Amino acid sequence: MTYSICVREPADGGHRFGVAAATRLPAVGSVCPHVSDHGAVATAGVTDPDAGTRCLSTLASGGRLADAFADMATDGDGSQFHGVDAAEAAAHTGADCRPVATHRTGEGYTVAGTSLTEETVLDAMEQGYRENERDAPLVRCLLTALAAGERAGGDRREEELPVGSAAVVVSTPGAGEPLYHDLRVDASDSPVADLRETYRLAKRGYEAAVERYS
Repeated sequence: MTYSICVREPADGGHRFGVAAATRLPAVGSVCPHVSDHGAVATAGVTDPDAGTRCLSTLASGGRLADAFADMATDGDGSQFHGVDAAEAAAHTGADCRPVATHRTGEGYTVAGTSLTEETVLDAMEQGYRENERDAPLVRCLLTALAAGERAGGDRREEELPVGSAAVVVSTPGAGEPLYHDLRVDASDSPVADLRETYRLAKRGYEAAVERYS
C-alpha cells in the first residue's frame, strides 16, 4: 500500500467507519483495508497479513486500537498501520518503511503512506477529506481524498510499476451498506480514476435495480 485514509463519522447513535487506499501494485483491496462495526484499519509495508484482522478482533473484544498497534510495532520494522476506533485515532510507521513514509492523525481520521513522492501527498488527502462538500456520503469523501493524494503526486513508483490498484470500504454498524460501498479495482494503469468511475456506475446500477425490483 502507498497512500490511504481511515475515517470515523457519527451515524444514528453510533459511528460509521471507512477506508480508501491506492498503490502501484495489484490488488491492494485484498490486503490493506479492514473495516468492521468497531473501527477501520489500513495496513502497509512489510506487514503481517493477519495484522488488520487481529486489530479488528481486539476492538470487537473491547480493546483499544492504540494498544493493538503497540503490541505489533517495533522501532526497526518495515510495517505501517493506522486507523480509527470509536474513541480515538492511532498510527505507526516503522523505521524501515520505504521512503517517503509517514502518517498523520486528526479528529476522527488518519492518513498514511509509504513510497510517497512527497509528504504533501498526505496534506492533500487531509484537505480533500476535510473540505469535501457538506453532507456528502462517506464513500464519496474517501474517494475525493484519494484523488487529491494522487494529484499531489501519490506513489513515487508510477513509472517503474505501471499496474496499480485502489479500493474503498465503508461500514455502518447495524444499518448495512449498499453494495457500492465496498469496491475494488485490482489491476489498472489509472486505478484511482477507475475506482471513482466504478463507484459512479455501481451506484447507478444499484439504484436502478432497487427501483426495478422493490
